[in-house]
Amino acid sequence: MQHRPARINPDTLPVLALAVVLTAGLAAVSFLLSFAGLSAVSAWAAVPDGLTWAVPVMLDVAILVYTLAVLVHRARGERAAGAWAALALWTSVSVAANAAHAAGVPDTWQTAIGTVVAGLAPVAVLLATHTIARLVVAPAPAVHAAADGPVAVPDAVPDADSAPKSDAWTGTDAGRAPDADPVEVRRHRPSAARGRAAEHRADVLAMRDDGLSIRQIAERVGLGKTTVAELLRTAPG
Repeated sequence: MQHRPARINPDTLPVLALAVVLTAGLAAVSFLLSFAGLSAVSAWAAVPDGLTWAVPVMLDVAILVYTLAVLVHRARGERAAGAWAALALWTSVSVAANAAHAAGVPDTWQTAIGTVVAGLAPVAVLLATHTIARLVVAPAPAVHAAADGPVAVPDAVPDADSAPKSDAWTGTDAGRAPDADPVEVRRHRPSAARGRAAEHRADVLAMRDDGLSIRQIAERVGLGKTTVAELLRTAPG
């Protein structure tokens, strides 16, 4: 049996460390190349000579910040649309400014591009503040209430029409518990309940004479304990 040659496992620590180092090196070289062009563009925005470094830092560092924000949001399972939009904005401006500097656009275009770059400074502050709030500040507990599970809803109480009727309403005791108290039945149909109790009077008295308890009598005749006790109380000695 032939063995396949071993392959590099991309999930090992050395491979991941190499990827990080190479990526960081690429970002550093790209920043240096972009720094020269964006520093020249800062003059188009009427930025003083001592602050020419601020324009490339604002644009290229913002790209790194929002790239990291996208990764964090994806790892948390959160929406990253805002971070993606900010990343696209700063990338587009950086690319356009570098390309304009390399192409040597006319003075009119230089003024327009410089105006856009200068106007983006307060926008950078706004987006950075929003990003910090989303990445660092924990949301209120109420935001996570839906993730903990659905809110328990109590079972609906059946109304009188949909609730199952006791067999006592139909004149039979097949489905009624032996210990059920017939007071509610007598309230609605007194004549039927009393008639049924009278029919079992002889049986109740006979069982009492045999030494059965009220519970045992109630179970055998299908009446409630209260009814059996009433029959025994009113029965002649």
